[in-house]
Amino acid sequence: ARVRPSHARAPRDRARCGAMAEPAKGVVWSPEGMSQDDFMLKDECIVVNYMDEVIGHDNKYNCHKFLPGQPRGILHRAFSVMLFDADGRLLLQQRAASKITFPNVWTNTCCSHPLHGMRPREVDTPEEIASGSPRGVKHAAVRKLGHELGIPARELEVDRFRFMTRVHYWAADVVTYGPNAPWGEHEIDHLLLYQLKPNETLTIKPDPEEVQAFKWMAQSDLKAAMSGVDAKAAAEMRLWSPWFKIIAERFLHTWWADLRTALEGQKYVDLSGIHRFDTSAEFHGGAGNARPHLDALAAQELAQREGGENKRRKLALDAQHDDGVAGFVGRGKAIMATNADGAKQGSYGKVPTHSSGKLDQLCRPLEVVAALRFKLGGLLEDNLKDSGDADVMFCDDMLGKVSRSFAAVIRQLPSGLCLDICVFYLVLRALDTVEDDMEAYKGKEHEKEEELKSFGAKRLTDKNCSITGVGAGDELALVESFGAVSRVFASLPEGSRDVIMDITNQMGAGMAEYVTADLCQGCVDQAAYDRYCHMVAGLVGEGLSRIFVARGAESDAICGQGERVWPFCPDPKTQPANMGLANSMGLFLQKCNIIRDYLEDYVDGRSWWPQTTWKKYAKTNDLGEFARPSAHGAGLCLPMKGPAAKVAGKGVGVQALQCLNELVADSLELVPDCLEYLNRMRTPSIYRFCAIPQVMAMATLAACFDNPRLFTGVVKIRKGLTARLIIGTIDGPDAVAWWFGRLAQDMLARLDSGACVSAEGALGDRLRAACARIERLTRAQAGECEAKRTQKGLAVCGTLTLAAAVAVALAQGRTLGAR
Repeated sequence: ARVRPSHARAPRDRARCGAMAEPAKGVVWSPEGMSQDDFMLKDECIVVNYMDEVIGHDNKYNCHKFLPGQPRGILHRAFSVMLFDADGRLLLQQRAASKITFPNVWTNTCCSHPLHGMRPREVDTPEEIASGSPRGVKHAAVRKLGHELGIPARELEVDRFRFMTRVHYWAADVVTYGPNAPWGEHEIDHLLLYQLKPNETLTIKPDPEEVQAFKWMAQSDLKAAMSGVDAKAAAEMRLWSPWFKIIAERFLHTWWADLRTALEGQKYVDLSGIHRFDTSAEFHGGAGNARPHLDALAAQELAQREGGENKRRKLALDAQHDDGVAGFVGRGKAIMATNADGAKQGSYGKVPTHSSGKLDQLCRPLEVVAALRFKLGGLLEDNLKDSGDADVMFCDDMLGKVSRSFAAVIRQLPSGLCLDICVFYLVLRALDTVEDDMEAYKGKEHEKEEELKSFGAKRLTDKNCSITGVGAGDELALVESFGAVSRVFASLPEGSRDVIMDITNQMGAGMAEYVTADLCQGCVDQAAYDRYCHMVAGLVGEGLSRIFVARGAESDAICGQGERVWPFCPDPKTQPANMGLANSMGLFLQKCNIIRDYLEDYVDGRSWWPQTTWKKYAKTNDLGEFARPSAHGAGLCLPMKGPAAKVAGKGVGVQALQCLNELVADSLELVPDCLEYLNRMRTPSIYRFCAIPQVMAMATLAACFDNPRLFTGVVKIRKGLTARLIIGTIDGPDAVAWWFGRLAQDMLARLDSGACVSAEGALGDRLRAACARIERLTRAQAGECEAKRTQKGLAVCGTLTLAAAVAVALAQGRTLGAR
C-alpha cells in the first residue's frame, strides 16, 4: 500500500522566491530581424507566485497559453506605463493587428513584460519593490517604449518613472479568438507614471508591427470615449485592453485628478499591496474555460487584513495552489470534492485515471484469454478460507476489501504463513490509515505523532481496540474493528509477532517524522528520497524476509547484501544478513508508485520527487510546473484536440519528461538486486508472492516511461496485461525473467528509435545501460521460457493437426459409407 505522510498546512510554503538565478551576464535585447512569433519564443517572462515573488521564467508563448491544464496561463510579471505630457494629457496606443495577444485594442502608453536574462537587469527583488524603486521594470519600460513607440532611451530618465502599486488580473482573449481562445494574460502588473516637463518633447516613431495608432487624450476625453458619451470616439476606440479597463476604473482617474501629488507624494503609493481583480465576463472562458477566481481571494484577504503578513501569504499561496490543481485535473474544486466522497483517502478519485479502452484491450487476444482464464479462477490457492474463526474471517474479508492487488497472492501462501502475512498487511494498512487522515487530526498534529509512535505498543496489543473517526470507506471499518486483528495477532507464533511488532514500531516512528514536514515541493534530495522509501517500503521488505525465515520457509540468504549499498542497512562485513536485497526490492516498488502518483501527491500537497532531481529540469521553483501542458510536451508529445492544438506545441517544453525519465532510470538500477532476491527463493508460493508485485511494478514503470499522460492523471497498466503478468509469474522464474527482459527491451527500443525525449546525452546513456543490464541478466532464463513456449506451441499445433486429420478421416468414412 502507498503510505502517504500528511503535512501541516500552517508552515506550508508552496513555491519560494529566488528560484532561478539569472545569468551572470545578461544580453542586450534587440528586435532586429525578429517577428512577433520570434519574440514569443525568444523572450523569457519572469514567472512569479501570487505574492509577486520570482519563482522562475518561461517563454512568452507558454506564459500566455490558456489551455486545459493551465486555463489561466502562467502568472508572470508585467508593467504598464501611463505617460503624460506637461499639460496632463495621457498618451494612448492602439496595439497592432499583428500582435498575438489582444490585437487592435486601445490601451495605455506601453504595456509589456520585464524579461529574464537582460542587460540592464529587469528582475526586481521584493526588497527593491518595497523600496519604491524597482529599477528592473523601469529599465524594461524604457526598452519597450523604444521598441513599440520609437522613443529613444536618451529622451527618458529611469528615475523619473513613479512606481505606484501592483494589479493582479487575468483575461482570456475571447474577443479576438472566440470562446475557445488559446491566448490570454495572467499578470501581476506594476503600474508606472511618467510626466514630461514643460517644453519637453518626445520623438515618437511607432513600429507598425507593434502599434497601429496613438493619440494624446485629456482626462475628460478619455472618460467620454470609454463610457460612450462621445459616440464618435467610442466608435473609433471600440476595443480596450482588459488591464487598462481595470486601471482606469480603479486607479487612473484618482491619480490623474491629483497628478502632481501622485507623481511627487506618497498619498497614492502602495508598495506592499497587490490588488486582485477578475476581469469582466467578456474576458472569461478560453480553451481552458477559466472562471472568476481573484475577486473571491481579494475578499478573503480583506477579511484577514488584521491577521498579519504570514496569514496573508499563506492565504494567497494556498489559493494559487488550489486554482492550479483545479486546472491540472481539469475540473473545479467543488467537483473534485464531490468525487472524493466514498473514495480512498488522499486524492484518489480526484484525478483522472488513464486506462485502456475496451477496443484497445480486445485488439490484444493473448491478454483477453489471460483475463478470462484469471477471472475463472483456480490459478492460485486460497489457504485462508474456511478457517471457522470469526476474527480470521474478518481479517480475510478486510484483506479482500482494502487490497485488491495483494489479497490473492497473500492467500496462496502456505497455510499458517498466509495468516502471518495477512495480519502484517492489515496492521500496516491500519497504521497507514491513521497517518493518511488529513482531517481527524487537523490542528492536533502532536496527537497524530504520538498515535503513530505508540501504535504497536498501544493498539496492536489491545484485543478490544477500536479507533473511531479515522479513515474512510473500508479503511474506516478496519480501524474501527481493529481488535479482531489484534486478537489474531496474539495467536501467531512468537517469531512472527516479534517481527510484526518491530516493523510496526519502526514505521510508526518514521511516519511521525513527516506529520508536520513541508513536502509540497518534494523531498530535499536523493538521500531523503531513498530514506523515505526505506521507512515505508524497505522496512516491509525486511519484515517479510524475517517472517519467511522465522517460519522456516526460506533461508537467510534472502536477508543478505546486494550490489546496492544503503546507508540505512548495517555493514555487511559485520552483519551479513543486513537486509540490503530486501530493501532494494521494497525501494523499487515504492519508487515506481511515487513516479506513477506524481499528480495525486501534488494535489494532496505532499510530494516525494527529490528536489535535487526535478530542479535540474524545471524552469520554475514549483514542482506543479510539470503538470502544465507547456512543460510536458502537449501538442508535441501529447496530442491536443480543438483550436488549442495548433498553439499548444509552439515553444512547448519537455522538462517534465526529462525529469520523469531520470527517476525511471534511478528505479531501473534497482532491478538487478530485485532479480537476485527472487533467485535466492526456494518456496514457489513465496516466490510468486514476491515476484507478482515486482513484475507489475516493472510493467508500470515501462508504461510511465516518457509518458506525458502521467502528468495529467494516473497511468494504469491494462487489466489484460495484469492477468498475463500474474499467469506468467505462476509459470515460474523463467517466465518472470522473460517479462523483465521483454519490458526492458521495449524501453530500449524506444530509446534507440529516437522518439524518447531523453534518447541522447548522459541520461539516454544511463537509461540504455540500465535496460541493457536487465536484458543481459534475464537472457538465459528468458531463452528457456521462449523454448518452452515454442515446444508448447508445437505440441498444440501437432494436437490440432492430428485432430484435424482424424476429423477429415471420419468425414471421409461417413461419405464412403453413405455411398
